[in-house]
Amino acid sequence: MDAQVLAVGSYTAATGGRGPGLALVERDPVTGRLGRVGATVDVPSPSFLAAGPDGTIHAAHELDEGSVSSWRVGGGAWERLGETPSGGSWPCHLTVLPGFALAANYGGGVGVLALDGGAVADLRQTLRGNGSGPDAERQEGSHPHSTAVLPGGRVAVLDLGTDEVRVHDVTAEGLSLEPVQVLALAPGTGPRHGALVPGPDGDRFVVAGELDATVTSLAVRDGLLADPVRNPALAVPVPAALAERVYPSEVCRTPWGLVVANRRAEVLTLHEVADGVARPVRDIAIGAANPRHVVAVGRHLYVAAQDSDQLVHLALDDDLTVVDRSVVELGSPSCVLPLPV
Repeated sequence: MDAQVLAVGSYTAATGGRGPGLALVERDPVTGRLGRVGATVDVPSPSFLAAGPDGTIHAAHELDEGSVSSWRVGGGAWERLGETPSGGSWPCHLTVLPGFALAANYGGGVGVLALDGGAVADLRQTLRGNGSGPDAERQEGSHPHSTAVLPGGRVAVLDLGTDEVRVHDVTAEGLSLEPVQVLALAPGTGPRHGALVPGPDGDRFVVAGELDATVTSLAVRDGLLADPVRNPALAVPVPAALAERVYPSEVCRTPWGLVVANRRAEVLTLHEVADGVARPVRDIAIGAANPRHVVAVGRHLYVAAQDSDQLVHLALDDDLTVVDRSVVELGSPSCVLPLPV
């Protein structure tokens, strides 16, 4: 993908943030360096973005009464195409499939949203989980944080509140009401986001644990998950004397394996994937606070540093050493989406 423009979502005043809503940011396709901030749209807290195959951009509005909107970008401007309820409160992740989109609502439930002409049209279905975890503050109940399409077409729901990955069949209506698999991760993991990594011996699904600062590598066999292997999210653990809890956020595929954004440590951790298992190799300081999201375009990494009000670009060489850095000031950024030319 030779993106020249990045779409950025942010937290706005509606939820205590400082962001503009939706924004376009220029990117040099040769150097990767960030340019000027272009068109913005003042909509409430579009904290996560996802693109459909036709280029439609969908935004999750992380509010008490959650919603998802659809947009087209053309000529450097935003055009709203539609909006519908997300099926719950605080939607924080979107996945787009043929004919519908999935909204993971942190407040509970996964909404299945019908698409019409590529844009969200209405709420078709809501699936809810049950259970809790050992973290009394964060795991008092079900908190779906993301979904992902597995090889073969099934969908995984990552539930931070119940320490589960639930696998559903895709049906004509959306998702099967009952999961075909409920995989329990280690208590207190807090599964947040996942990434698929293809390999010579089969695909692996790697899950970032927000609450225990781990990554769990899972084999994918016949559309089901198996053989969990846990490793630290960080290459160098935070010294115990600092008493600083680290919260991984995004896990992202890269040409060399994976990168995990680790909040509080304020680093990106490069992971290699060998024998189907993700292992941390190197921590890279981003020079900004609260890396909520990261995306890779080749060897260029783009980080939404929420608490620093910055979008940060890091360029890596073949040895995975940072050789360039650029920054754009943007309030409370939460998600970065490269747009194809």
